Amino acid sequence: MASSSAYEDVRAAIAEKGSDARVEVNQRALIDKILARYASTGAVYRELLQNSNDAEATIAEIIITTSSSAPNSSSNGGESNGSGKYLKEEVTQVIYRNNGHPFRAQDWARLRKIAEGNPDESKVGAFGVGAYTMFSICEEPLVVSGKRGEEEAMFFFWKGDALWTKTGMAPKGILNMSTSLQNEKDVNNWTSFILPSRDPYPLPDLVEFGQFLTASLTFTQCLSNIRVYVNQTLQMNIQKTILESRVIATPKASSWWKNDGAVTYSSSGMFTLGKAEQLTQTSVLMGVSLRKNLSPTSEMETSVVKARYASALVKTKIPQDIEKRMIRVTKKNPPKELTVQIFLDAADSHDQDDSSKPKTDSKVLSAVKKNRQSRAVQITDSFAPTAGSGRIFIGFRTSQTTGLGIHLAAPLMPTVEREAIDFVDPALRVFNMELLEVAGILMRLALEHEMGRLGIMWDEGKEERDKWKAKQEEQQKLNKSLKTTGVEGARNNDQSKPGNQSASDNDSTTIQSSLFSFASFMARGVKNTLVEAIKAVPVFCEDDETTELLNPTDERPLSLEERDAVILMRAYCPRVSTPDSLVGQCLAKGFGRCLSSLSPPVLTMSGVVRGVDARLCHHGMEAFRIPNVVRRVMLENAREYHTVIATCPILSMHDMIETMKSQVLSEQELIRLLKWWPKICRMDQSFGRYGSALKEVIRFESSLIGGQETVAKNITRATADPRSIQVINLDSILYYTSNKLLQELPLPDTAITRVLQNAVGLRNLEDKSFSQWFVPLPFDMWASFISSHPCLTEAKFSDDKLRIQVLAALSKHYDELGSATGKRRFINLLPVKTLFLPIEIDDGMDTPQCRNPSDIYLSSSDLSAFEGLGKFEKVSVELSKEGVSDDFLLALGVRKTISMDFLFLHLDTLQWNSNPKSLICYLMNAELSQEDFHKLRCTKYLPAKDDQVALYSPIELYLPNEELKMFPFVRFLQWPEVESMTTVQRSFLINKLGMRVDPPLSGIMTYLQAESAKTNASRDEASFVLALRYLAQKLGPKGIYEKEYEQYRGVKFLPCIRQNLETGEVVRERQSPSACFYNPSALIMGFSVLDPDLDTVTIATRTKCLKDPPATLLLKRLIQLVHISQNKLSNLEQKKARKDEKDSLTTTILTLFEGVFLYLSSRTSEFDKSSVAVLAKTAFIPCKSREQVVFCLPSQVFFKGDGTDSLAESLFKEVEYNTFLSLAGVKAEPTVHELFDLMIQKPDEVLDTLGEAKYKTLLRRIASDPPFKQVTKEIRECAFLLGYLVMDEEISDDNDGVNIQKAQYVLARADDIYIVDNSFLRRQFSMLVSPMEQQLEDFYHLVGSRYVSEVVRKEYIVDGRNRRDTTLTKQFANRISERRPLVLSPFVSSRPLVPNAVKLLSDDYLEIIEVDDHSIHAKYMFDRSSKSIPTTCCAKSTSSRKTLIFITPSFDWFDVGTAIGSLILKRCQLEDAFFLSSILEASLDTLRHRGFPVDRVLRPVVVEPPPPPPPDPKPNTEYGGASHNSSLDQIQGDSPPNKSVQPSTGGFDSILSEMFPNCPLDVVQGMLGENPSKEKAREVANQLASFTPSGGRNTKNSTTMNESKTHPEAAKDSSISSSNGLKHGVKQAITTAPKKKSSASIMGRMLGGLRPGSAGGDAASSVSRRVVHQHSSVSKDNQKVSSSPVSDATSQQSLEAMLQESIQSSRSVQSAGVSAPETLLKTLPDGLECGSEGCEVIPQQNIHPFRGPLGTHTAKNGIRIFSASNSSSSYLSNNFDSVDQFSIVLQNLTVVYKVPLATVAIYYDPSGNTIAFNSNKALYFNLRFFVSLHRSHVNSACYAYWYTVFAHELAHNLVTAHNKEHGKFTESIIALYLPKFVDLLTQLAK
Repeated sequence: MASSSAYEDVRAAIAEKGSDARVEVNQRALIDKILARYASTGAVYRELLQNSNDAEATIAEIIITTSSSAPNSSSNGGESNGSGKYLKEEVTQVIYRNNGHPFRAQDWARLRKIAEGNPDESKVGAFGVGAYTMFSICEEPLVVSGKRGEEEAMFFFWKGDALWTKTGMAPKGILNMSTSLQNEKDVNNWTSFILPSRDPYPLPDLVEFGQFLTASLTFTQCLSNIRVYVNQTLQMNIQKTILESRVIATPKASSWWKNDGAVTYSSSGMFTLGKAEQLTQTSVLMGVSLRKNLSPTSEMETSVVKARYASALVKTKIPQDIEKRMIRVTKKNPPKELTVQIFLDAADSHDQDDSSKPKTDSKVLSAVKKNRQSRAVQITDSFAPTAGSGRIFIGFRTSQTTGLGIHLAAPLMPTVEREAIDFVDPALRVFNMELLEVAGILMRLALEHEMGRLGIMWDEGKEERDKWKAKQEEQQKLNKSLKTTGVEGARNNDQSKPGNQSASDNDSTTIQSSLFSFASFMARGVKNTLVEAIKAVPVFCEDDETTELLNPTDERPLSLEERDAVILMRAYCPRVSTPDSLVGQCLAKGFGRCLSSLSPPVLTMSGVVRGVDARLCHHGMEAFRIPNVVRRVMLENAREYHTVIATCPILSMHDMIETMKSQVLSEQELIRLLKWWPKICRMDQSFGRYGSALKEVIRFESSLIGGQETVAKNITRATADPRSIQVINLDSILYYTSNKLLQELPLPDTAITRVLQNAVGLRNLEDKSFSQWFVPLPFDMWASFISSHPCLTEAKFSDDKLRIQVLAALSKHYDELGSATGKRRFINLLPVKTLFLPIEIDDGMDTPQCRNPSDIYLSSSDLSAFEGLGKFEKVSVELSKEGVSDDFLLALGVRKTISMDFLFLHLDTLQWNSNPKSLICYLMNAELSQEDFHKLRCTKYLPAKDDQVALYSPIELYLPNEELKMFPFVRFLQWPEVESMTTVQRSFLINKLGMRVDPPLSGIMTYLQAESAKTNASRDEASFVLALRYLAQKLGPKGIYEKEYEQYRGVKFLPCIRQNLETGEVVRERQSPSACFYNPSALIMGFSVLDPDLDTVTIATRTKCLKDPPATLLLKRLIQLVHISQNKLSNLEQKKARKDEKDSLTTTILTLFEGVFLYLSSRTSEFDKSSVAVLAKTAFIPCKSREQVVFCLPSQVFFKGDGTDSLAESLFKEVEYNTFLSLAGVKAEPTVHELFDLMIQKPDEVLDTLGEAKYKTLLRRIASDPPFKQVTKEIRECAFLLGYLVMDEEISDDNDGVNIQKAQYVLARADDIYIVDNSFLRRQFSMLVSPMEQQLEDFYHLVGSRYVSEVVRKEYIVDGRNRRDTTLTKQFANRISERRPLVLSPFVSSRPLVPNAVKLLSDDYLEIIEVDDHSIHAKYMFDRSSKSIPTTCCAKSTSSRKTLIFITPSFDWFDVGTAIGSLILKRCQLEDAFFLSSILEASLDTLRHRGFPVDRVLRPVVVEPPPPPPPDPKPNTEYGGASHNSSLDQIQGDSPPNKSVQPSTGGFDSILSEMFPNCPLDVVQGMLGENPSKEKAREVANQLASFTPSGGRNTKNSTTMNESKTHPEAAKDSSISSSNGLKHGVKQAITTAPKKKSSASIMGRMLGGLRPGSAGGDAASSVSRRVVHQHSSVSKDNQKVSSSPVSDATSQQSLEAMLQESIQSSRSVQSAGVSAPETLLKTLPDGLECGSEGCEVIPQQNIHPFRGPLGTHTAKNGIRIFSASNSSSSYLSNNFDSVDQFSIVLQNLTVVYKVPLATVAIYYDPSGNTIAFNSNKALYFNLRFFVSLHRSHVNSACYAYWYTVFAHELAHNLVTAHNKEHGKFTESIIALYLPKFVDLLTQLAK
């Protein structure tokens, strides 16, 4: 309220007393800035033309006056100056005039005002600035308007920057230009704009100017003619002529639209299309005439195009808020109604039904065709838009495109310069978007209307298309006929075209750019060529037939309606509209909303249908009359419309199957389909799964009259009677004929006809794609078919020739069969019981006759022996001539000899019955059939021996054999005894007649079983044994009874013996082979064994008796024996038997089981662990305990030893060694675990049994290998440990003078026993202690015993005055600081350091305090006892975390060592305190002589040495130099005092580096390895001490340094040699040093010192060995000897083998990619400085698979491709050729290194410096470095680079970090594979 009040007050005050002033406008600047908004050329003409159209002018004239200037070589305009060049024309004045309404007073008034737009809402002008575009070319324009002779004029002039006008009447006749323009009949009232040029400018190119003017006439309502004059000569005339107008019907009127109407309003209802009759389509002609040049005499060129417009009246309903906003912006009301127009097309052809066109148009079009390259054509060609370049017209053309091939004219609200649509203002944005949406609806309706009209035209042209097709078929038949007769026919080139008018009248098949655009969102360009007909496109690597089948030829040219459809569909393919894509989006929204549920229509071969109902041709399926298929030529001309806009699906097998259900194919169509199917299945294997479904629905017409026979006559559909044409289901055809024997013979109805098979081709039918359709006709099936054919069943004389051909085919097939079974099965298919075999014609026969095969004989049979006994008919000899074999005839049943019935009937007549030998001889020579032999075997006609009554058949008799006499059921053939039977006769009797040789097994077994059931007295034992031996002889692997014998293994017929388990008596019995054995040793366990009187081995093996019982049965019997023995013992106890009885039974049982175990030991290999595992829990071992037998478990018994004293003998039961018992679990001696268990369970009994010495021995054994993984509560609480209570501290032994102690031992828990680690503390208190043995002490500590130093608490009491910074404290602090590195070195103690040991002794944390003598007391406490003892030094920690060390003036260094040791060691022992006190107390020289590396650890400050003294022969004077204090700053980090530094136990590398500064850190780390122990650190320190020069300089070293000063180069070389020698020496130390050194040897060297010359004493020789690089080895006495060449080669081979094995261990890359965080490899312990070499950062890796253009995640050669997560995949997509280049390089290198291709991968990471990395032994290479370094030149340098990188990454298979070891392996790999790499470069160079 305050601000509003202030505003009113101030305004009122100024209004009352202030002065007025008008706002001035710089009009010149304003007009210049307005003109700057008009960026397009020709803006002045556009505005003038727009005003002319608003004034309802029909004619506009542009009169240009020029002046000639300098010559110009261009022929565009100007006149020749005689030299062949043209003068350059410059425009001096332009007069623009139109014949519209003359200016009214308000028009003159608006002209004088800026921004005073036309208030007429139907006019385009809105801003009132368009007319001022005249100032762009003219300084002071002049305007004349009015009725002829009464014209008014106004001219503009400038006064400074102000624009003024003057108006008045123009002089009469001064502007009458009719005469000068040669238009005397001109009576128009002209409004003229006279524009003198401000500065002359070049005459515009008339072609470009004409294109601009033509575009300006596109949507003008009134203006229809523009004339351009140059220097009073008409140069160009543009005429637009309206032809006709049609109403656009809405879709509901058409039958093929399935909806109720279209949406005709915008989304919010702001705009609605008018009534149906207000939707119109108008056709116009646009004609252009242009002179060839500016010469008045030059010829006029003419070009005419036809155009169509669709327009709609749109009603508006604008909301009030938007209307108010628009009025404020545009200064006029929005229109109530408006018109929207779209430009449909423009072409140089005419519609087929355009009968209203003037007759002169055809002449004009002909003239245009003759001069396609004229300038006028260039103008008309630009009339229609190209692809996606349709423009928005707001009155006239703007720079905004529609994104379609369609222009749009609508009263949209533009920007000021009218070049773009205003989408900035909110109200105008909504208005424009809604109006564009309605325009999209109009476009959809126009499309629907045109396609509906084309559909009607298509249906009307069906008759013409059918005629063309019939004529084509007739021509093809004629050509085929001529080709068949050898006459080469020619095609008729004059082929009629479908449609009302021939489309071939147009001699050009090119659609100009004025047609609709052919584009899509992903279009690669515009197709301007209209394909007239589709020829078969060649299929790669296929013949012409395949090409035609997969791409059917479509020779019919496009009809006129198809041409119109292509033009229309091309126009509706969108692109992104520019510059504002919102325009295209709004149009698309309206297009889609209009008919949202329907897809756009397309023209198919069946007519116009919706896109979803149409089908695109695919792989030749369109040739089978599938409805609604788009012609291939239509698809090729408008592919994007069909696939993107109409979304037409391609033809599928489902479509084809559905079509086949309702169609019947002709024979030619069926042949095409059968040829097409294998081709398409070969191209796309997915088609194969539809094969069965397709065959089921195929039906075809066949002109068959009488089955397969008529096919051979080639009866065609044209010649056959229509009544004989029948429809056949292809599913009923199952076979094709591949057998040559059946070529001319009848075929079944289920086989393909011969004509059809010849047309399709046998090769096609044999294709695997037909495996579900057809199979070769089996000959057996054909034989079954022919067996019922009349030629074989009816025996007609007319079929005689065919019958013989059929029999010949059957005979040949029969002869080709290999097996007898197959032949027999084949004969069974034939009608052998039918009269079908022709016989020889006798004299009495008139015609050939047929007989049953069994009633006739072969033509070659000799039956002379039976003459007079009957008449015999023979087979016709014609059969043998045609190839019918005798074998086939015999198989049919034709006889070669007489029948057996005939023979048996006349045996008496032939006198063969009494003598079987004569009969057998005849039968052997006769050729008998199988039926004959069957009768011979079953008929009783042979006599038996010793039987004069009956006759027997051959199968009932046996051949005479003496071995079968014992069997009473055998009958022998009666044979003359005087004559022996020949082998041939025996064979005939056995094989042919079936006479027996051996009796059946069932008879033998029945006989043996019956004999076994008899008593011994009644049994014929001799015959039984003979029968048993005969049976055994016929059994076995090749025995005749082997197969059927298995069923008799349960029959009891074998004589056996068995021992009774209860009584021990041996009994005889009969047993079956499965229940007895033949090993006599099995008797002891009660098993039945064969009678030893027989041939047991032969009989047992043949009758399949087992040698021994199976293992499972033995174990059961063993348990049974144990139970029997236990029962016997129990019965004796119950009877209270005498002692001798018990002793006898005990002896019997022990003897029995001794024999059982002995027998079982022979079977040990047959027992498995699972079966024996049961015995582990069974007490089955009898042992004598306290004069009794006790059965024990295997775990309770052990084998007897060698007689020496053992623990097992004292604690466990023992037996003699036995392999079976060993397998069962009996052990030679108890395990530690068993002993320990016994000790835990019964410690007192064990101690009583063993005694103290053996018990301690048992404890040592357990301590050496504790039988438990963790200490349990039972172990802790069990009193099983020996504890000693010392009674007398020291008792002298007079014998040897050794001090001994007396102690008592007891068993106690671990917690009650203490380990003596400090004898001083132990002596202060009485306690149970452990044995003083290191092994036992460790074991006691493991199970819970504590050290004495742990349980005895200690505290220091400091009395008296504290003094700081005294001389003593300073000296003491200096000593501590000086010796600190030695104190912290790994030589001091085997005890580990506390984590903050370095900090505790640092100068910042350590403080020394001096106190009086006897002021420090150590108070020791144990349990409830305590003692106080004076000391000279102690250490305490303060609350500020500082360490205080108290010392007395007369301190003891041992007390100092104890105090410091308790600070820095986790547990300080006496020897540790002694070591520390020795290091602190002794001088540096003393320490050096003792072997401490003083100079290396303490790092003395180097001072310029004095001249070298003469050599001293004493070895101890070799090392010189004073002691210097060393600071821990180089080792300790800069940690604040309150932050604890935590060095890990692995920090030995930093300590050793401080001790040996000349040794590189990476060498030290390599020697230590990962997580080194204290012993390992000592070992490395010893090696470095032996091979590293000492810190002091001897004479020779000093001399070298002096020489280096004089000769710097020599000094440099010397240093290098020394460094190299150092590294070589270290490596040599690693090679030659022992693998392990005991701590005792190290300790001995520390305490006793080194002998002179033993530790670095020979420094000169040591350096010499390091400088000279020679191979050496170590002998047994550790003396270096020269290495042999064989040893060198072996070492190198081992290294190469190791490298190759490591490389071959490379793994395949991970298909999912690599995701690994950044990793820091530390090489120094925590708390210490990490310099540049102290750590290594492994970068983060995060890569994922990349899918390449081939659709896979691999390159062409299979190498996997990955992309980093932080990179764009577009780089790899755009540079995939580089990926293939790089993959080839890596593939060649994998061959060099012999690694699989799957172990390498390529990835792209645009950031970071990683060239390659190794992940889990898979190698990944960064493409970025290949592209930047080698993409343009893949040469030897490129391969050398990546060869090295490859070796570098392979070395990481062995070493992770980049250290010396990694470098060594890299060099070795490069050297190892260098020859193969050179071979690769040589091959690449070729």
